[in-house]
Amino acid sequence: MFEDHFGLERTPFTREIPVEALYRSQMHREALSRLRYVAHRRMFMALTGESGVGKSTTLRALKSELDAARFEVFYLGMTNPSVVGFFENLLTALRVEIPYRPNRARRLAADVLLERFRSQQRIPVLLLDEAQGFSMPLLEAIRGLMNYECDAFSPFSLVLAGSDEFRQRLWLRPLQSLAGRLQMRFHLHGLQPEETVHYVEHQLRTAGARSEIFTRPALERLHKATAGIPRHINHLATLALMTAAATNNRLVDEALVDALIETEWQGVPS
Repeated sequence: MFEDHFGLERTPFTREIPVEALYRSQMHREALSRLRYVAHRRMFMALTGESGVGKSTTLRALKSELDAARFEVFYLGMTNPSVVGFFENLLTALRVEIPYRPNRARRLAADVLLERFRSQQRIPVLLLDEAQGFSMPLLEAIRGLMNYECDAFSPFSLVLAGSDEFRQRLWLRPLQSLAGRLQMRFHLHGLQPEETVHYVEHQLRTAGARSEIFTRPALERLHKATAGIPRHINHLATLALMTAAATNNRLVDEALVDALIETEWQGVPS
């Protein structure tokens, strides 16, 4: 195991890292700032970025930060849900019995969100991930969920998070009504070269590393190969650690990263 080889206390570059130990780039901090504002103001927002850039991680950070005495956060990460399936999952998250008639689920969800806000004085915050897989009918139904009292009032906050494909879909004519209700949008990009260096060093340090493991040229090569996308950095860095341990090397250098790119790395997926 490469963890023992490098004297690490836990496995780096995994999703299990505690929220408080997450690395936050400048863009991630800006995104989180906007998400906080949206949550407090009961607004609607689109958070977009290519796959692996850190959208779900940013939502996770928001959920951990919001005061449970003031906010009730619901995260739904569903791939290609039907309209009925989406609202039934939302009702389940709200801990409400699903109605016998599926077509009542949408109206019931809207009523429950309003009742929660008025009776508990806590703001419901809906974090809807994987929005690029939402159908036009579902997105239209979500737009309908946003309608309260002639647009003068909203009892909840809502974030639609999706890939760049979702960002492009928001320009389509059928989704202009939904797009018009999104008071804020933020698009996440990959890490800058220096941020990739800091990201890798942060991951290793929080895993217990006490000395240098990646040389600076190796980190620069890793950034170029991954375009600064955290998920891809995690993958290639893990391969490098495994290879270094298998060959009894204490240092990951540029030559090792280059060899991995030639033999095992398939490039940045679309």
